[in-house]
Amino acid sequence: MSGSLRHTWEYLAAELWEPLADYSARDAAAPPDLFSDLFAAADEFLSPRPTDTELEQARNEPDKARQRFLALKGSDFASESALVHFLEAGQAVIADYEIPGFEDLYRRLLREALRKFNLRYRLDEPFILRFLLPGSFTNLYAELHRLNTGNGDLANLWADFESSFDQYARTLGDSDLRISIARASNYLEGLAGMTNGRSGTLGTLCDGLTDWPHDKVKDAVKSLYSFCSDYPGIRHAGTPGNRRRQLDTRDSVAINVSLMALAAYLGNGLDHGQVLGTGSTGTIRPRRIVPPPLPVRGGGRWIERLLAKLGLRHQSSRRVRGV
Repeated sequence: MSGSLRHTWEYLAAELWEPLADYSARDAAAPPDLFSDLFAAADEFLSPRPTDTELEQARNEPDKARQRFLALKGSDFASESALVHFLEAGQAVIADYEIPGFEDLYRRLLREALRKFNLRYRLDEPFILRFLLPGSFTNLYAELHRLNTGNGDLANLWADFESSFDQYARTLGDSDLRISIARASNYLEGLAGMTNGRSGTLGTLCDGLTDWPHDKVKDAVKSLYSFCSDYPGIRHAGTPGNRRRQLDTRDSVAINVSLMALAAYLGNGLDHGQVLGTGSTGTIRPRRIVPPPLPVRGGGRWIERLLAKLGLRHQSSRRVRGV
């Protein structure tokens, strides 16, 4: 999945976690057990989850917790959504230390990482990683490309479209624009034909497909195809009297993107979870209660407050502020 956090996780050690651990201000510094808390917070989002022994060791030995946490891979998280939830949960961990400037640093470092690696998220207030639509379209484009690798005819139609779109972007010529739209419609026609197991016009092939959420969605595909056939110079001579204006740059983007987006209904074998890009949303498991950690200097109280919220009491003598 393009722009995913799981693929970028390995770079977050240098871009996010280590600078956070190195934080130092006039009257405060990052707590030595930061990675103990982060590893404990990550527990419910990992697959497989750490053992109780591993969790207890990480909670009581900050150095080993740091090693274990920084050794995690993006694939260790249950899904892309699980990693998003962990980063959001990490804000509560950081905020609960009540160290001046510490939470602001976490926000800034995460925003910079999202921008640097061109990730498909935006950090909104109050600390929500907002998944954005361009990421899903990029994934759909990649899934269509994957589908083409198993069919030489589709691969050729796809290559024709990409070549013509690139040509229009370079020349901004009217004929190149019309050719790019024609090539996109050709690809959709080929994709629908592969799914139907027979050739035909896109309109006829759409009628042979049954997995439509509503007839109007099918009509939308057929209407765009009719436009491609009726507008002069795209697929045919068309009907000059029906042309309202000359095509321009916005049409190149809007029509080609619309055609490729609607291809999601025409291909058989697309991984729709991969297209959305967030993975399963049912990956969050109940939080385990591990034995309380040994007293450690500094740190926050997020575990204690969570346990109190759950109606449980934490009997640890851990973390007396300022000790």
